[in-house]
Amino acid sequence: MGRMSHIRRNMKEENTEYRPEQMLCAEHLRALLGDKYQVTLEKPLENLTPLEDIKLTRCIPDITITGNDVKIVIRLMGAIHENHKKMIKDLDQKLVLEHNGWKVVDFWYFCMPELWNPDKYTDKDVKDAIVREFKW
Repeated sequence: MGRMSHIRRNMKEENTEYRPEQMLCAEHLRALLGDKYQVTLEKPLENLTPLEDIKLTRCIPDITITGNDVKIVIRLMGAIHENHKKMIKDLDQKLVLEHNGWKVVDFWYFCMPELWNPDKYTDKDVKDAIVREFKW
């Protein structure tokens, strides 16, 4: 049996190791949004209603924000998401999530180098990048 790919190994349900950009982003979102919202890492979304030919019924987004009748998914889009097949899967996921009442916000690595390379930026730069890209 071949070696398990990095993505399959790190996206297993029992995985509890979050990527640094996930933890940093969630930390800043919690500080920005306060106690009225719950910011959760890799919360499985089950029993999604499929949309037409898209049979997706489950996903594990990078970050979810809930509270006050708000349902937001934040997807941290690294370079792997520029692959053509991955782009199709990402679009399918976005369509199904939106069909199920979730607002989807994508944070792209090339728009937010502060989040992916925080050692090169100040904490304020990272926070400002999140505020700049977090359009809801």
